[in-house]
Amino acid sequence: MEAWDILQVTHEGTNAVKVSKLQMLTSRFETIRMDDHETFGEFHAKLMDIVNSSFNLGEPISNSKVVRKILRSLPERFRAKVTAIEESKDVDSLKIDELVGSLQTFEMTLVSPRKAKGIALKAIKEESLSSESEDDEKMSEG
Repeated sequence: MEAWDILQVTHEGTNAVKVSKLQMLTSRFETIRMDDHETFGEFHAKLMDIVNSSFNLGEPISNSKVVRKILRSLPERFRAKVTAIEESKDVDSLKIDELVGSLQTFEMTLVSPRKAKGIALKAIKEESLSSESEDDEKMSEG
């Protein structure tokens, strides 16, 4: 028993340290937000680090609290998806993994069409510019 107590104090610290760590984690949990430049995967990893640390200190954060936190913390580009999820699902019974999968899929659809459109438009624009200049040359010669 004495060895267990030593290991516990070494790993978790004294009760005062444990309370302090929990307060810090609670504060981080309340203030964390996904930045505009951040991917959902990066945000999710930071949030789950807080959730797991709290669990390891004996204060688990409920599934529904984490789900609600994720939905509140997303940037504007996710607003349509958040609204759709809130209207179509029971947020209190929604599993974190299900929400994460849905948001990651949505993020992939946001990113890839933008890049493809930009490249396609650029290629078309360059092509049309070069054909216009050829037409201009033909007109001036003829």
